[in-house]
Amino acid sequence: MQKLFNFITRYKIYLTYLALTVVSLSLISLGDSGKIGGFRSIVIGSIGWFQSTFSWIPNPVALKNENQALRDLNLKLSSDVTKMQHSLLENERLREIIGFQKRLNYSYETAEIVGRVTTDMRYYVTINKGAKSGIETGMSVRSDAGLVGLIVAVTNNYSAVELITNRNVKISAKNLRSGIYGIVDWEGGNYFYLNNIPRSFDIKVGDLIATSNFSNKYPDDIPIGEIVRFYEEKGGQFLKVLLKPTVNFSTLEQVFVVKKIPDPERNELIKLIEEKFRARRTN
Repeated sequence: MQKLFNFITRYKIYLTYLALTVVSLSLISLGDSGKIGGFRSIVIGSIGWFQSTFSWIPNPVALKNENQALRDLNLKLSSDVTKMQHSLLENERLREIIGFQKRLNYSYETAEIVGRVTTDMRYYVTINKGAKSGIETGMSVRSDAGLVGLIVAVTNNYSAVELITNRNVKISAKNLRSGIYGIVDWEGGNYFYLNNIPRSFDIKVGDLIATSNFSNKYPDDIPIGEIVRFYEEKGGQFLKVLLKPTVNFSTLEQVFVVKKIPDPERNELIKLIEEKFRARRTN
C-alpha cells in the first residue's frame, strides 16, 4: 500500500494527464459538443477539487532537494559558530595574557609548547624558544596560572622543560595566608602533596601554596596549588596535605620562561651540605 501511495505521489501529474487524455479522446469519439461542454465543466471543477484536496502531499524529489540544502546550510552555520567561539576564546585568552604580562616584575620570554615527551616515567614538554632567544638551562618556566617546570636542555631554537609532575621534583613552598613553609612534590595522580607540616600548624582548605624564597631554582610567590584536603597520618606527627594544581597540564599551550639563573654559589653550598650529610650516614 505504501509503495502504491509513493508511486501515485511521485507520478501524480503524469497520471492526471493520462486520465484527461483518455477522457478527451472518449468525448471526441462521441461527437456531441453539448455533452463535451458539460463534461468539460465537470472535469475542470473536479481537477480543481482534486488539486486543492491533495495539495498537502509533498513532492519527494523537491523534499529531498530541500533537505539537502538545509543540511548544507546547517553544516556551514555550525562551522561558522565553531570559528566564532574559537575566536572569542582566543581573544579572551590573549587579554588575560596581556594583563598577566603587565603584572610580572621580572624578565621573561613567551613560548609555545610544540611537543610532549615521556622518558623513564618522567614528563617533559618542548617549547619553541632556545639559545637564540636567550634561554639557558636552569631557568624556570611558568604559565599565567602557576609553576610549570624547569629548563633542562637547550638547542638554538628549542628547549626541553621538565614538568613539576615528576616524582623526583621537590619544591620549597609556603602557605601565602599563614606563611608556613613545606616541601611540595608529586606522587602520581591528580594532586600534589605538601609535606613536613606538623599537626599543630595553621592550614585551611582553600589556602594557596606558592614557591618560597628558600628555593634557589624558582622565583618566589609563583602559585603551585590550592589545599583541597588534609588529614593526620597514622602514627605520625605530620599532616598529609593534598593540593589541586593551579596549572592544567593537559591543556597547557603557552608558557613564560623566567630569565633568571639560579645562584651557582648557593647550589654549591647545597651540594656541600648534602655530601657532608651522606658522609655522616656512612660513618
